[in-house]
Amino acid sequence: MKKEGLTPEKMEDILNKKSGVAGISGLAPDFRVIEEASNNGDENAKIAIDTFNYEIASYIAKYAVAMDGLDYLIFTGGIGENQINIRKGVCNLLKFMGIEIDEDLNNMRGEEKEISKKESKVKIYVIPTNEELMIAKETIDKIK
Repeated sequence: MKKEGLTPEKMEDILNKKSGVAGISGLAPDFRVIEEASNNGDENAKIAIDTFNYEIASYIAKYAVAMDGLDYLIFTGGIGENQINIRKGVCNLLKFMGIEIDEDLNNMRGEEKEISKKESKVKIYVIPTNEELMIAKETIDKIK
């Protein structure tokens, strides 16, 4: 920040909106935009998605080691609920753990559903989140 003369606000903008997948792809920090570009042959978008998948799979593997295994893998939130190729990419990287995603079951967005193959050693689910409800519940807890 000092070297470039950046304000805290400008640095926050760089970190939150111009880094990560947006920085790698050179596109908006929106997975829908990056995924579409990747599907249309944009190499930087593909690298961004591959990097993201690797990082997520790495964290899952680290947690599995800490917990001495994994019974369930749950995808939730905007990306987990809606990004079919992200779920597929992450699960494919975790095949060594016995994770087997069913591509037909995975071909959906925003539903609560099991998406693992029958032979998968780890059950894979998509569970939509209701962020507004959780915020309301936490607000009520704070004002009590």
